[in-house]
Amino acid sequence: MPILFTLMLVLMFIPIVASLAFMPYLTRETVSFGISVSEETFRSEQLRRMRKQYATISLVIYIPLLFAGLYASMQSNTALQGTLLGVVISLIAVISIALNILFHFKMKKIKASLPAAAKGKTVLAVDTSFHRQKLVLSNKWFFIHVGLTLASTAAALFNYDRFPEQIALKFDMQGNVINSAAKSYTTVLFPNIMQLLIIAIFIFVNWSILRSKQQLSAGDPERSVRQNAVFRRRWSMFTVLSGLAMVSLFSFIQLNMIYQLESSIMMLVSLLIPIFVVLFAVALSFTTGQGGSRVARSETGSPVQPVNDDAQWKLGFIYYNPNDPSFFVEKRFGIGWTLNFAHPMVWLILLGIIIVIALPAFLGQ
Repeated sequence: MPILFTLMLVLMFIPIVASLAFMPYLTRETVSFGISVSEETFRSEQLRRMRKQYATISLVIYIPLLFAGLYASMQSNTALQGTLLGVVISLIAVISIALNILFHFKMKKIKASLPAAAKGKTVLAVDTSFHRQKLVLSNKWFFIHVGLTLASTAAALFNYDRFPEQIALKFDMQGNVINSAAKSYTTVLFPNIMQLLIIAIFIFVNWSILRSKQQLSAGDPERSVRQNAVFRRRWSMFTVLSGLAMVSLFSFIQLNMIYQLESSIMMLVSLLIPIFVVLFAVALSFTTGQGGSRVARSETGSPVQPVNDDAQWKLGFIYYNPNDPSFFVEKRFGIGWTLNFAHPMVWLILLGIIIVIALPAFLGQ
């Protein structure tokens, strides 16, 4: 089992580390480390060297941490194993944020030193028919998720007497039960409650992909529209499929409560589904890029400067604009979307997310 667990971590961590190290190559070509630039400037030799430097530094730091994570996964002491893995993951997250901020300020200085001709005039491109296109999969696809949840709920109620008197709620890295609770309708149906919460979250994410703020390249708006449409459709497909994978995982967990499958099988399935989600996300990131930037790329960069809204992006990745009614916007650094933290509703959503994350721990007491 430790070897299997280590192999699973390799399949998960290597793609994540690769995506973090090469993220500057996946962003829009009108943004460099959170700073708006023209495509022509983005492709300049100076910024090419800067992206290469970022990737090199990242790999030099992340590869030893990756080996440290693999070493931690092979520990027989599950408490030590969990602690070491937590430390490694935390270090990767903190270092990633620190590198992004460091290179953001470096890029800010570079932009300030550019001649006026290189900065160019800013142009805003808008396609008023954009949101009338079929940009995402219909939320009707989530009826499949709901159907699976209802079937699992019915099966759980029908087989209620077959559930053990103590329901396993939490497992360690080796598949051993470390927390359980007395059988009740709450504990038996807990996976179904989580399934409904997951479905609600993924429906909201799919809706946000559709309603997020339009961002087009003024240098070639027609190409940008096509790229952005592909970007949204692919991530909508990811949302539907990964949501179904997570709902299926909880159905499997509930099935394990009834039939008490081998711990190795339980851990294998529990790891394979998150690995599928991670690999799917990383593959989309590298093949699509932010905003579809890696789809049908142009041969030459445009000298047209995008609208300079750098002041609304704190540290290059936190969007705060009280004058923008938009709720969702594309990330400046990274793949996907982020929130306008100046919007009052954002804080209610964040509170809801915290409640969803804390709910399993609360019910597991």
